[in-house]
Amino acid sequence: MRILEGLKKISDENLISFHMPGHKNGRLLSSYFYDYFKYDITEIPGADNLHNPMDMIKETQDAIAKYYDCNKSYIVVNGSTAGIYSAVMAVARPKDKLVISRECHRSVYSALILGGIEAEYIYPDIDEKTGAVNAIDIESVKESFEKFPEAKGLVLTSPTYFGVISPIKKISDYLHSIGKVLIVDEAHGAHLKASELLPDDSISQGADIAIQSFHKTLPALTQSSVLHLNSKRINREKLESLLRMHQTSSPSYLIMASIDAAMNLMADKGEILSENLLNIINEFNENLENHKFVKRMAMKNSVLDPMRIVLVDKENKRVDYHQLEMILRNEYHIQVEYSYEKGIVLIPSIANTREDFLMLSKALDSISFDNLIIASRCDTIEYVKPVKRMSIRDAFYSESEDINIRNSSKRIASEFIIPYPPGVPLLIPGEEIDSSMIHLVLQLNEEGVNILGLLGEIKENIAVIEED
Repeated sequence: MRILEGLKKISDENLISFHMPGHKNGRLLSSYFYDYFKYDITEIPGADNLHNPMDMIKETQDAIAKYYDCNKSYIVVNGSTAGIYSAVMAVARPKDKLVISRECHRSVYSALILGGIEAEYIYPDIDEKTGAVNAIDIESVKESFEKFPEAKGLVLTSPTYFGVISPIKKISDYLHSIGKVLIVDEAHGAHLKASELLPDDSISQGADIAIQSFHKTLPALTQSSVLHLNSKRINREKLESLLRMHQTSSPSYLIMASIDAAMNLMADKGEILSENLLNIINEFNENLENHKFVKRMAMKNSVLDPMRIVLVDKENKRVDYHQLEMILRNEYHIQVEYSYEKGIVLIPSIANTREDFLMLSKALDSISFDNLIIASRCDTIEYVKPVKRMSIRDAFYSESEDINIRNSSKRIASEFIIPYPPGVPLLIPGEEIDSSMIHLVLQLNEEGVNILGLLGEIKENIAVIEED
């Protein structure tokens, strides 16, 4: 089956979408696009140029900056990855140091490799019951910069994939007081500006740069992202040069137009649509209260995005969430965002309707959860903090060999080892593998946790630096 045939097959299912992208099968975009192919042009006269905007693209970026109340906003058509590359490399030069929250997206680590930048890490706590990463606390930030005062700034993720929001205002105030910069990967938070009923977005709390994926929570096409700059601490010319470097020289006008469409909608109706969605989610929460097996995730010490829904066990029922995802898709035509050992993630947006949630509630009430109970479940990951032996860049570019992880003690990793969930790297290139790490990876592998970076047919090999 080829791409067109496969996409048509999925489209014909008429799925109820609780996954990205936020336009939910084009519900809130169709009125803006009359003929897709007629909008797919290049930099002809009248079309402006993303890499030197002076006309319609500049006006759109100005409108975005006005909505988000920041100095300047940049359309990013290569996804938030390109924005993160540009932000990280604009703040730190080769051999400079940044403090990185370990739960950051892999693109942050790729930026370190590309820029030859050193890093020290903050390890966030993991919530035992849900497996979700907790917020970064101000005490951890202060401790890191007292230990590494030469670091240029901090990179963190807020909201996380699970909707956890860090105290950006406290963190940014502290960093600015000591002359440091804050970069926030806000890929999952483009919607936060829409209503006062939502937590504050990171720019309004003092972040110097925030990168947002419009396509995740707003009605925009996949790869639609925006970088917001709200600081004189950043060299704007260097940032713009890096954006040109990390983006295609043939940007998609369809993606840019969908960003404009999303902004038009949010400026005109975003508050009403967002608060309507919150009301619908509250109704869903009420319906869920009587469910015997699942509940909505709550975390005592963290602020959660009320528009992110994570369903987890109720009273340690131990539900098979992978199977639940398949049942919702195959029997009820409901597609969730992601299932993992301890829960299931749903990403609603303003394009979802009350009917979508009613169908979800009916499905959860109808499914025989007694048949989904499993005997065991992997424990919460106890992270080992590896010793750094080489820079991430040097390790990445070194010659490597693949060996069985059982034989890797005292060797240096040349690739990432990342379990999902929660997506926090266990190993970064350049870090030493010890017996505790080997035991942890083997334990997770035996439990069936999805681990990126393990190699071979039975996924027990690991790439290490080749010894002389």
